[in-house]
Amino acid sequence: MRLVTRLIVLVHAEGRRLFWFGLIGISSVLLVLGGYALMSRVLWQHGPRTIQYSLVVCIVTWLNYEANRHFTFQTTQRSMGSLGRFTAVAILATILNGTLFWIGHEILHILDFAVIIVDAGLIACFTFSSHRLFTFHTHPWRLVKRMKTHR
Repeated sequence: MRLVTRLIVLVHAEGRRLFWFGLIGISSVLLVLGGYALMSRVLWQHGPRTIQYSLVVCIVTWLNYEANRHFTFQTTQRSMGSLGRFTAVAILATILNGTLFWIGHEILHILDFAVIIVDAGLIACFTFSSHRLFTFHTHPWRLVKRMKTHR
């Protein structure tokens, strides 16, 4: 019961951020689907699908950063610190994204568009948590320090 109460409080406190993150996330998924369809079905029909998908994800990731920085986390100033932290999260997310796509499409032979949709949901959970607690946080290293002291 306490967990449910904590989740309700969290969603209420983070409601605006979750709304914008969800809206930007849905837009990003649509851009990835459209970009991947264009790349894999029109521009580079016989290219490796995992490479095509990774290229599209890299382009959309930059747009996602700008939108989340401005709307979700309302960080109006560009900071080399947040850009560096975003880059670290984006690299991890892109590697995870590509790996999940490769496993789903190349190894398990699941339809590429279905893998993209499932992949997007998993990556959204990872990136929201990472951006909220690390990338756009006012004291991003506090969590890391706290984790070190609780060992």
